[in-house]
Amino acid sequence: MKTSIKILDRTVFAAMLLLSIVFVPAASAQTNENMGINDECDNFSIEKEYGELFLERMGYSINLTSPTPLKNLDNDIEAVAFSISNEGYIIINVNDLSVPEFSMTNKSPFIVGNKSYYYNGPLAYVEAEELKNREIKTKYIYKKEKVNKSKKLLELQEAATSAQKIQTLSSTGGSLSHSLRTWEDSSVYCGPIAAGITLIYFDDYHDDDFVDSNYENQDDLLDLITDGYIPNQGTSTLTVTNGLDDYLVDRNLDDDYSAKSSSSFSYSKIQSLINSNKPIIVDTDNHPTFGEHWIIAHGYYVLTVPYVNPQYYIIVNNGWGDNNVNVLVDNYIDDMVYIE
Repeated sequence: MKTSIKILDRTVFAAMLLLSIVFVPAASAQTNENMGINDECDNFSIEKEYGELFLERMGYSINLTSPTPLKNLDNDIEAVAFSISNEGYIIINVNDLSVPEFSMTNKSPFIVGNKSYYYNGPLAYVEAEELKNREIKTKYIYKKEKVNKSKKLLELQEAATSAQKIQTLSSTGGSLSHSLRTWEDSSVYCGPIAAGITLIYFDDYHDDDFVDSNYENQDDLLDLITDGYIPNQGTSTLTVTNGLDDYLVDRNLDDDYSAKSSSSFSYSKIQSLINSNKPIIVDTDNHPTFGEHWIIAHGYYVLTVPYVNPQYYIIVNNGWGDNNVNVLVDNYIDDMVYIE
């Protein structure tokens, strides 16, 4: 009788163990699928895997480290920033896995330990402590609708391992024939700096009459621009355009070149100008404390496969001393100023 009880106990134990093996992973998977963003922010595993695969499909074999959660202006975690092998960074939205911004050459702006940040889309971030005492000036709010992230990750994985072995993130793109200068001066506003970087590029690669030889350096050219053409303050599209036009007249270049602007963003115009080796000054409206900010586009590309809707990027000088920042086009981009 005791032997029968022992056999029964072992049978029951084995059955319970089998049930635990079968059901525990399923329960864990269900928990992972339904976990909230606050739980995910401990490791951002889905975002990390998606980001590494995204960059791998673009030809970069890297490891993402140092995840930093980024809050939107509603105080919810909206994105996560990763460092790329200590050389670059990538930002991934935690709601829909979109990639609003990344750079393979510039270090993450979120590497200061124990600080929290608000992120309002590309190039628009501020430390949380600073925002407490400053007015929020932007009307644009960066906030994406939630999607099934596991499904979106699976789609990218399937495309990456497809039998055809096609480039997952196939794209069309273009860039200037040379690099922009990376001028930065904390005492000069972004409008005059963007104008200066544009003018010196035209002087270097289009017509050496664009800048007098005495002003072919950062300090002297920016002094010239702020003294007589574009004031050293927050500037409107009209102010930047008129300042550049006046400059061209004074340099006797107005028969061949003119400064123009558009009150709305045109990706096709970006492509046309870049393909003609001409940089474009672009206005963004999403910075929490500055409101508007001028950047300079020097490249573009459109990601297609495996996306249903193409992903339009421009490659920019951020106005703060860095080229090669890739930003996803969205409604935060506004006016454009250019020379043609």
